Amino acid sequence: MDIERIAQFIAETTALPGVPGYEAGVNGGIADWFRPYARDVFTDGLENLYALVGAGESAGPKIIVCAHQDEIGLVVSKIEDDGCLRIFKNGGVDPRILPGMEVSVQTASGPLYGVVGAKPPQLLTEKDREKALKLDDLYVDVGYPAGEVRRRVRVGDMVVMRAPSLRLANGRMAGKTMDDRASVAAMLAAAEALSGRNVPAQAYFVSTTQEEIGSKGARTATFRLKPDLAIVIDVTHGEGPGTGKWEAFPVDKVVVGHGPNIHPRLEKIAVETAKENGVDYTLEICTGVTATDASETQTARGGVPTLLLSIPLKYMHTTVELLSLDTVRETGRLIALVIERIAREWEGFAWF
Repeated sequence: MDIERIAQFIAETTALPGVPGYEAGVNGGIADWFRPYARDVFTDGLENLYALVGAGESAGPKIIVCAHQDEIGLVVSKIEDDGCLRIFKNGGVDPRILPGMEVSVQTASGPLYGVVGAKPPQLLTEKDREKALKLDDLYVDVGYPAGEVRRRVRVGDMVVMRAPSLRLANGRMAGKTMDDRASVAAMLAAAEALSGRNVPAQAYFVSTTQEEIGSKGARTATFRLKPDLAIVIDVTHGEGPGTGKWEAFPVDKVVVGHGPNIHPRLEKIAVETAKENGVDYTLEICTGVTATDASETQTARGGVPTLLLSIPLKYMHTTVELLSLDTVRETGRLIALVIERIAREWEGFAWF
């Protein structure tokens, strides 16, 4: 898949709402992109989206490939007497990024646009200026008086961040929700590559739900499919000013996970495949659980051997998440190559 198609997919899908538990708004858009390459596309009761690529059900290994489609967001927690909305987080939202942000309140009658406001700095005391910003200090202003707001908005309505994607120099792209729809883009690139190769494997590409609140979608999808192995794609931290060694990685390298959450045989195959095919990679040392879908795929049912690949991303959980489009493409290429190698070696395949 070429860079322009990857950028188009990211721009289109990151503009769609899909906070944890309410991913239906993005599901259909992703499904349309996978249909040309899949034997079957379907959803389940948790809004996981499945795209089956490869040979028939009796051939080769059954592989689940996961990248989550949900994004961090907010929830209306209270309607103030002046019509402003108090908010709580749905996923890992940092209050520092919110002031001045445009948002969309997902009401029963459709989106209602607003902005995140806070008490102006000129009205703060010197002591208040030294305090860390909290969600309690913020609110969403939709412009209406309280009576009209209460007619349109319910406590519990979801609030989605709004920001356009932006192409930058040197093949970079920035925007909201790159975590983790950029990884879904990598899955799409892998699905396209595999669809033309007649690989003897059942590869289920799953855009999972509710990762940001505990990887519930990956858990249920793995339980449903009973796969022989799992490949999870997510983002990791990209290098930037102030980042230290082993906590962030160059944005132009695919990152292969290493640690107890990752099966050694799959890691070895990924590294060897990357070297043989000119994929620039580095290792991420994961000392425990990875806080990704890999934590759930690994421990589903009786245990599923799992590989974790990551795309380095700067400014995670903001509306200007920044990455390299070439790394997204290379991640997809590596996924396809790993699946093809495992399928070719499956007869007599040994885990240790």
